[in-house]
Amino acid sequence: MKFRIAAVLIVCFANQSHAQLTFKNQFEYTHWNQYDRDIVENWSDLSYQGEFIQSGLRFEVNKPPDPFIFPVDTLLDAYALTYLYAECYYKNLTATVGNFYTTFGRGLSLRTYEDRNLRVDNNIEGVKLNFSGESYRFQAIAGRMRDRYNRREDGIYGADGDFSPLKNIQLGASYLYQDDRGANQSQLWTTRLQVTHSLGDIYAEVARPDWSHDVSYYLAASTSFTKFSLTMEYKDYNHLSFKNKYGTDYNAAPSLTREHSFTLLNRHPHALNMDDEKGYQFELSYVPTEETEVTVNHSQTFTHRNLSIFEEYYGEMHHYFSERSDVRLATAWTYDFATNTENITPIADVRCNLTWRDQLHLSYQHQHTINKFDQSEFDNEFLLLEYSRSPLFSFALVGEYTNKDQIKNIELDRNHWLYGNLTLSFWRNQQLSILVGSRQEGFVCVGGICRYEPEFEGIEIKFINRF
Repeated sequence: MKFRIAAVLIVCFANQSHAQLTFKNQFEYTHWNQYDRDIVENWSDLSYQGEFIQSGLRFEVNKPPDPFIFPVDTLLDAYALTYLYAECYYKNLTATVGNFYTTFGRGLSLRTYEDRNLRVDNNIEGVKLNFSGESYRFQAIAGRMRDRYNRREDGIYGADGDFSPLKNIQLGASYLYQDDRGANQSQLWTTRLQVTHSLGDIYAEVARPDWSHDVSYYLAASTSFTKFSLTMEYKDYNHLSFKNKYGTDYNAAPSLTREHSFTLLNRHPHALNMDDEKGYQFELSYVPTEETEVTVNHSQTFTHRNLSIFEEYYGEMHHYFSERSDVRLATAWTYDFATNTENITPIADVRCNLTWRDQLHLSYQHQHTINKFDQSEFDNEFLLLEYSRSPLFSFALVGEYTNKDQIKNIELDRNHWLYGNLTLSFWRNQQLSILVGSRQEGFVCVGGICRYEPEFEGIEIKFINRF
């Protein structure tokens, strides 16, 4: 049925004037040496943009599904049309039919999104209406959220809105109801307030579910003056997780941990638990000169029994020596309750522009880990050397080493990993990436949502094209 609707939409809309048709394809092939397994994944996105209407679709291929992402691979179709929508505009009204993403407030009640690195796609299939004006915004939704296997079961209905009674004040509220058919979770309310001023911003959101007497909330404040800027956040999430039949969360509140681009700093991440955690985060930035920026970040998360489950201190200095070179020096101390480890991580990251097209990138990361159970200690070393010639290609050589195998009763199949990654860009909108070698296990994390990636040895090919 979805294929028929897609064909009709394309034929009807393609005949309109002032139309734009866009196609994007992302292909990934992986060969795992140790499992002798080949995995093919592909996402094809086609979108149409007209004067009063927009539509699109997404076709996915998982042949076979990655067993580390889809443990029960028989539940996932190898070929599926997973996203199809039509959106119409008329004055202050936007109406969407089909699949869509949306967020209520900061995500305490509802947050839907797609992140292919995490393999998250919890879009809603149904109807969405948006009204907006100079001092107000309102949306209403009805539909069913998908889980990782593209299954949809419980229906959800919700409304979210904001209005500004005064120029610098915005009030908002949201409501989400699940047709749970006798389950315990069915309704979630939130209210919020945002105040903006020349001195800074203040944001507060409070959530109250019907399955608990506990109230959850999120607070944020930011300010900047002369050469300083400061952001402060506080969270208290108590029995806030709202799930459908298949265990997919409707909501995803702010995690209040810093997102890192450095590999070793993601080896001990904090996975968000909206049922039992509270904590804070603050970040201070200082720009003493035009060439230097200093950033300090601290975050800590507890359970409601005041048990510390994650803590981090992070400091970074970014300095530009000239237009041709800059260096980033960073260090972090983290405590991770999940592995009961203390981790100290110094980092040096240098980029040099050899010419206006050629750049050399060197990154060295060291991590010293102390296991608080038995006081054992080990180190990880990470080294990246990359050469790029814009806009044609880049080549990176990445090596990693650990001495964890020297700990008593610890046995590893290997203690070093090495891979090369070649990226080619051509015809402006095409990019080919080829990775060959071995890579240590780790986590891929965004906003407190993490995916475990096992140790890898083999070849990965990624090809992205746009038309």
